Amino acid sequence: MAMLLASCQPTHSDYQIDFTKSEPAPIQSHEGRHDPIRVTFSSLLAPSDTIVHYRKIANYIGEQMQRPVILIQRKSYREMSMLVINGGADIALLSAGAYLTFRDVETLEPIAVQERMGVPYYQGYLVVNNAREDIDHITDLIGKSIAFTDPLSYSGYQFVHHKLAEMNETPEQFFGRSLFTHNHEHSLRAVIDNVVTAAAVNNLVFEQALEKQPELSKKLKVIDKSKRLGTGPVVVNRNLSDLEKDQIEHIFLTMHENEKIKAALKGLSIDRFVPVDPALFEITDSSSDRGGRQR
Repeated sequence: MAMLLASCQPTHSDYQIDFTKSEPAPIQSHEGRHDPIRVTFSSLLAPSDTIVHYRKIANYIGEQMQRPVILIQRKSYREMSMLVINGGADIALLSAGAYLTFRDVETLEPIAVQERMGVPYYQGYLVVNNAREDIDHITDLIGKSIAFTDPLSYSGYQFVHHKLAEMNETPEQFFGRSLFTHNHEHSLRAVIDNVVTAAAVNNLVFEQALEKQPELSKKLKVIDKSKRLGTGPVVVNRNLSDLEKDQIEHIFLTMHENEKIKAALKGLSIDRFVPVDPALFEITDSSSDRGGRQR
Protein backbone atom coordinates (compact mmCIF):
# COMPACT_ATOMS: atom_id res chain seq x y z
CA MET A 1 0.00 0.00 0.00
CA ALA A 2 2.95 2.24 -0.55
CA MET A 3 1.27 5.25 -2.14
CA LEU A 4 2.76 8.64 -2.89
CA LEU A 5 0.75 11.72 -2.07
CA ALA A 6 3.07 14.18 -3.73
CA SER A 7 0.33 15.12 -6.15
CA CYS A 8 -2.23 15.60 -3.37
CA GLN A 9 -2.05 19.04 -1.82
CA PRO A 10 -4.34 19.97 1.08
CA THR A 11 -6.95 21.95 -0.85
CA HIS A 12 -10.67 21.64 -1.54
CA SER A 13 -9.99 20.21 -5.01
CA ASP A 14 -10.21 16.57 -5.99
CA TYR A 15 -7.28 14.30 -6.47
CA GLN A 16 -6.89 14.17 -10.24
CA ILE A 17 -5.89 10.92 -11.89
CA ASP A 18 -5.27 11.24 -15.61
CA PHE A 19 -7.15 8.57 -17.52
CA THR A 20 -7.07 10.41 -20.84
CA LYS A 21 -4.60 7.88 -22.18
CA SER A 22 -6.94 5.00 -21.38
CA GLU A 23 -9.23 5.42 -24.37
CA PRO A 24 -11.43 2.50 -25.39
CA ALA A 25 -9.40 0.04 -27.44
CA PRO A 26 -10.20 -3.37 -28.91
CA ILE A 27 -8.85 -6.16 -26.76
CA GLN A 28 -9.47 -9.24 -28.79
CA SER A 29 -11.23 -10.13 -32.03
CA HIS A 30 -13.04 -13.28 -33.02
CA GLU A 31 -14.71 -14.55 -36.10
CA GLY A 32 -18.48 -14.42 -36.13
CA ARG A 33 -20.37 -11.37 -34.91
CA HIS A 34 -18.49 -8.16 -35.53
CA ASP A 35 -20.26 -5.93 -33.00
CA PRO A 36 -18.15 -5.88 -29.84
CA ILE A 37 -19.18 -6.43 -26.26
CA ARG A 38 -18.26 -3.24 -24.39
CA VAL A 39 -17.17 -3.58 -20.77
CA THR A 40 -16.64 -0.55 -18.54
CA PHE A 41 -15.12 -0.19 -15.08
CA SER A 42 -13.78 2.41 -12.70
CA SER A 43 -11.36 1.13 -10.11
CA LEU A 44 -10.91 2.82 -6.75
CA LEU A 45 -7.92 0.57 -6.23
CA ALA A 46 -4.60 1.45 -7.87
CA PRO A 47 -5.43 1.70 -11.63
CA SER A 48 -1.97 0.61 -12.77
CA ASP A 49 -2.27 -2.55 -10.71
CA THR A 50 -5.82 -3.47 -11.71
CA ILE A 51 -6.04 -2.75 -15.44
CA VAL A 52 -4.19 -5.94 -16.35
CA HIS A 53 -6.71 -8.03 -14.39
CA TYR A 54 -9.71 -6.30 -15.96
CA ARG A 55 -8.19 -6.90 -19.39
CA LYS A 56 -7.91 -10.62 -18.66
CA ILE A 57 -11.54 -10.76 -17.57
CA ALA A 58 -12.68 -8.80 -20.62
CA ASN A 59 -10.70 -11.09 -22.91
CA TYR A 60 -12.32 -14.09 -21.25
CA ILE A 61 -15.80 -12.67 -21.82
CA GLY A 62 -14.98 -12.17 -25.49
CA GLU A 63 -13.60 -15.69 -25.83
CA GLN A 64 -16.68 -17.22 -24.23
CA MET A 65 -19.09 -15.20 -26.37
CA GLN A 66 -16.92 -15.44 -29.50
CA ARG A 67 -17.16 -11.69 -29.91
CA PRO A 68 -14.70 -8.79 -30.00
CA VAL A 69 -14.45 -6.90 -26.71
CA ILE A 70 -13.77 -3.26 -25.91
CA LEU A 71 -12.62 -2.39 -22.38
CA ILE A 72 -13.49 1.14 -21.31
CA GLN A 73 -11.93 2.67 -18.21
CA ARG A 74 -13.48 5.72 -16.56
CA LYS A 75 -12.19 7.72 -13.60
CA SER A 76 -15.47 8.22 -11.77
CA TYR A 77 -18.46 6.04 -11.00
CA ARG A 78 -20.80 8.62 -12.52
CA GLU A 79 -18.97 8.59 -15.85
CA MET A 80 -19.08 4.80 -15.93
CA SER A 81 -22.74 4.63 -14.91
CA MET A 82 -23.84 7.13 -17.52
CA LEU A 83 -21.90 5.23 -20.16
CA VAL A 84 -23.94 2.05 -19.69
CA ILE A 85 -27.21 3.95 -19.09
CA ASN A 86 -26.82 5.83 -22.37
CA GLY A 87 -25.93 2.71 -24.35
CA GLY A 88 -22.19 3.35 -24.62
CA ALA A 89 -21.39 0.11 -22.79
CA ASP A 90 -23.04 -3.30 -22.45
CA ILE A 91 -21.54 -4.45 -19.15
CA ALA A 92 -20.49 -2.37 -16.14
CA LEU A 93 -18.86 -3.31 -12.85
CA LEU A 94 -20.66 -0.73 -10.75
CA SER A 95 -20.05 0.32 -7.19
CA ALA A 96 -22.85 -0.38 -4.72
CA GLY A 97 -23.39 3.35 -4.25
CA ALA A 98 -23.68 3.94 -7.98
CA TYR A 99 -26.16 1.08 -8.24
CA LEU A 100 -28.28 2.53 -5.41
CA THR A 101 -28.27 5.87 -7.20
CA PHE A 102 -29.26 4.54 -10.61
CA ARG A 103 -31.02 1.22 -9.96
CA ASP A 104 -34.42 2.64 -10.95
CA VAL A 105 -33.13 3.48 -14.42
CA GLU A 106 -34.86 1.09 -16.81
CA THR A 107 -31.78 0.33 -18.88
CA LEU A 108 -29.83 -1.24 -15.98
CA GLU A 109 -30.19 -4.90 -15.00
CA PRO A 110 -28.01 -6.51 -12.27
CA ILE A 111 -26.81 -10.04 -13.00
CA ALA A 112 -24.21 -10.80 -10.32
CA VAL A 113 -22.44 -9.38 -7.27
CA GLN A 114 -18.88 -9.72 -6.03
CA GLU A 115 -18.00 -12.01 -3.18
CA ARG A 116 -15.02 -10.62 -1.28
CA MET A 117 -13.36 -12.20 1.74
CA GLY A 118 -16.13 -14.80 1.73
CA VAL A 119 -19.11 -12.42 1.86
CA PRO A 120 -21.21 -10.53 -0.73
CA TYR A 121 -21.50 -7.38 1.38
CA TYR A 122 -19.28 -4.71 2.87
CA GLN A 123 -19.30 -1.59 5.04
CA GLY A 124 -17.91 1.89 5.07
CA TYR A 125 -15.39 2.74 7.77
CA LEU A 126 -14.69 6.21 9.10
CA VAL A 127 -10.99 6.11 9.92
CA VAL A 128 -8.66 8.51 11.75
CA ASN A 129 -5.04 8.46 12.84
CA ASN A 130 -4.69 6.49 16.06
CA ALA A 131 -2.62 9.33 17.51
CA ARG A 132 -5.74 11.52 17.58
CA GLU A 133 -6.90 10.68 21.10
CA ASP A 134 -9.32 13.62 20.93
CA ILE A 135 -11.37 11.96 18.18
CA ASP A 136 -13.64 9.01 18.94
CA HIS A 137 -16.87 9.91 17.15
CA ILE A 138 -18.00 11.60 13.96
CA THR A 139 -19.10 14.63 15.99
CA ASP A 140 -15.46 15.16 16.95
CA LEU A 141 -14.66 15.85 13.29
CA ILE A 142 -16.51 19.17 13.05
CA GLY A 143 -14.25 21.68 11.31
CA LYS A 144 -11.68 18.98 10.54
CA SER A 145 -10.51 17.66 7.14
CA ILE A 146 -11.64 14.45 5.46
CA ALA A 147 -10.76 12.37 2.40
CA PHE A 148 -13.59 10.87 0.35
CA THR A 149 -13.16 8.58 -2.64
CA ASP A 150 -16.03 9.23 -5.06
CA PRO A 151 -19.42 10.97 -4.70
CA LEU A 152 -21.16 7.76 -5.80
CA SER A 153 -19.16 5.51 -3.46
CA TYR A 154 -21.33 4.24 -0.60
CA SER A 155 -18.37 3.42 1.65
CA GLY A 156 -16.20 6.29 0.43
CA TYR A 157 -18.74 9.10 0.72
CA GLN A 158 -22.46 8.37 0.86
CA PHE A 159 -22.67 6.77 4.29
CA VAL A 160 -20.95 9.79 5.87
CA HIS A 161 -23.32 12.07 3.99
CA HIS A 162 -26.27 10.09 5.37
CA LYS A 163 -24.97 10.22 8.95
CA LEU A 164 -24.49 13.97 8.71
CA ALA A 165 -28.00 14.37 7.26
CA GLU A 166 -29.34 12.71 10.42
CA MET A 167 -27.56 15.49 12.31
CA ASN A 168 -29.05 18.14 9.97
CA GLU A 169 -25.57 18.74 8.58
CA THR A 170 -23.90 18.45 5.18
CA PRO A 171 -20.25 17.60 4.43
CA GLU A 172 -19.75 21.12 3.09
CA GLN A 173 -21.03 22.70 6.30
CA PHE A 174 -19.60 20.20 8.78
CA PHE A 175 -16.03 19.66 7.62
CA GLY A 176 -13.44 22.37 7.38
CA ARG A 177 -11.94 20.83 4.25
CA SER A 178 -12.68 17.82 2.06
CA LEU A 179 -11.15 16.22 -1.01
CA PHE A 180 -11.83 13.28 -3.29
CA THR A 181 -9.02 10.79 -3.87
CA HIS A 182 -10.77 8.37 -6.27
CA ASN A 183 -8.84 5.63 -4.47
CA HIS A 184 -9.45 3.99 -1.08
CA GLU A 185 -5.76 3.31 -0.50
CA HIS A 186 -4.89 6.94 -1.20
CA SER A 187 -7.50 7.95 1.38
CA LEU A 188 -5.92 5.69 4.00
CA ARG A 189 -2.48 7.02 3.19
CA ALA A 190 -3.76 10.59 3.51
CA VAL A 191 -4.78 9.82 7.11
CA ILE A 192 -1.52 8.06 7.95
CA ASP A 193 0.52 10.97 6.58
CA ASN A 194 -1.71 13.56 8.30
CA VAL A 195 -2.78 15.13 5.03
CA VAL A 196 -6.34 14.87 6.38
CA THR A 197 -7.82 14.10 9.78
CA ALA A 198 -10.22 11.37 8.63
CA ALA A 199 -11.15 9.21 5.66
CA ALA A 200 -14.21 7.26 4.56
CA VAL A 201 -13.10 3.93 3.10
CA ASN A 202 -14.26 0.46 2.13
CA ASN A 203 -13.84 -1.94 5.06
CA LEU A 204 -12.54 -4.68 2.76
CA VAL A 205 -9.75 -2.42 1.52
CA PHE A 206 -9.01 -1.45 5.12
CA GLU A 207 -8.80 -5.06 6.32
CA GLN A 208 -6.66 -6.09 3.35
CA ALA A 209 -4.30 -3.19 4.06
CA LEU A 210 -3.88 -4.45 7.63
CA GLU A 211 -3.18 -7.96 6.37
CA LYS A 212 -0.43 -6.64 4.11
CA GLN A 213 0.97 -4.23 6.68
CA PRO A 214 -0.01 -5.30 10.24
CA GLU A 215 1.82 -2.29 11.68
CA LEU A 216 -0.99 -0.10 10.32
CA SER A 217 -3.21 -1.39 13.12
CA LYS A 218 -1.20 0.85 15.45
CA LYS A 219 -1.59 3.87 13.18
CA LEU A 220 -5.30 3.77 12.33
CA LYS A 221 -8.54 3.48 14.26
CA VAL A 222 -12.15 3.12 13.14
CA ILE A 223 -14.52 5.56 14.84
CA ASP A 224 -17.72 4.72 12.95
CA LYS A 225 -19.14 2.19 10.51
CA SER A 226 -21.91 2.20 7.96
CA LYS A 227 -24.71 -0.29 7.68
CA ARG A 228 -23.87 -3.33 5.59
CA LEU A 229 -24.60 -3.22 1.88
CA GLY A 230 -24.19 -5.61 -1.03
CA THR A 231 -20.91 -5.39 -2.90
CA GLY A 232 -20.73 -3.73 -6.29
CA PRO A 233 -22.92 -5.53 -8.84
CA VAL A 234 -22.28 -6.41 -12.43
CA VAL A 235 -25.00 -4.76 -14.50
CA VAL A 236 -25.89 -5.13 -18.15
CA ASN A 237 -27.76 -2.85 -20.48
CA ARG A 238 -31.31 -4.16 -20.56
CA ASN A 239 -31.46 -3.65 -24.32
CA LEU A 240 -29.25 -6.71 -24.81
CA SER A 241 -31.09 -9.81 -25.94
CA ASP A 242 -32.18 -12.36 -23.34
CA LEU A 243 -29.68 -14.80 -24.82
CA GLU A 244 -26.83 -12.32 -24.43
CA LYS A 245 -27.81 -11.50 -20.85
CA ASP A 246 -28.03 -15.19 -19.96
CA GLN A 247 -24.61 -15.80 -21.53
CA ILE A 248 -23.01 -12.93 -19.65
CA GLU A 249 -24.58 -13.97 -16.35
CA HIS A 250 -23.32 -17.55 -16.78
CA ILE A 251 -19.83 -16.30 -17.65
CA PHE A 252 -19.59 -14.19 -14.50
CA LEU A 253 -21.04 -16.82 -12.18
CA THR A 254 -18.61 -19.49 -13.39
CA MET A 255 -15.44 -17.58 -14.30
CA HIS A 256 -13.79 -18.41 -10.94
CA GLU A 257 -13.65 -22.04 -12.09
CA ASN A 258 -11.07 -21.04 -14.72
CA GLU A 259 -7.61 -20.98 -13.09
CA LYS A 260 -6.31 -18.04 -15.15
CA ILE A 261 -9.38 -15.96 -14.45
CA LYS A 262 -9.36 -17.02 -10.81
CA ALA A 263 -5.90 -15.44 -10.58
CA ALA A 264 -7.21 -12.24 -12.19
CA LEU A 265 -10.09 -12.14 -9.72
CA LYS A 266 -7.64 -12.59 -6.86
CA GLY A 267 -5.68 -9.63 -8.18
CA LEU A 268 -8.86 -7.58 -7.80
CA SER A 269 -9.53 -9.04 -4.32
CA ILE A 270 -12.65 -10.79 -5.65
CA ASP A 271 -13.33 -14.40 -4.61
CA ARG A 272 -16.00 -14.95 -7.24
CA PHE A 273 -19.28 -13.56 -8.54
CA VAL A 274 -22.55 -14.83 -7.04
CA PRO A 275 -26.26 -14.37 -7.90
CA VAL A 276 -27.90 -11.09 -6.97
CA ASP A 277 -29.89 -11.01 -3.74
CA PRO A 278 -32.03 -7.83 -3.78
CA ALA A 279 -32.10 -7.86 0.04
CA LEU A 280 -28.38 -7.03 0.03
CA PHE A 281 -29.21 -3.57 -1.30
CA GLU A 282 -31.90 -2.73 1.24
CA ILE A 283 -30.32 -0.66 4.01
CA THR A 284 -32.20 -1.40 7.24
CA ASP A 285 -31.52 -1.03 10.95
CA SER A 286 -30.71 -4.76 11.12
CA SER A 287 -27.76 -4.18 8.81
CA SER A 288 -26.28 -1.60 11.15
CA ASP A 289 -23.02 -2.09 12.98
CA ARG A 290 -21.73 0.66 15.22
CA GLY A 291 -18.05 1.32 15.17
CA GLY A 292 -16.69 2.64 18.42
CA ARG A 293 -13.01 2.94 19.15
CA GLN A 294 -10.99 0.25 17.39
CA ARG A 295 -7.44 -0.57 16.57
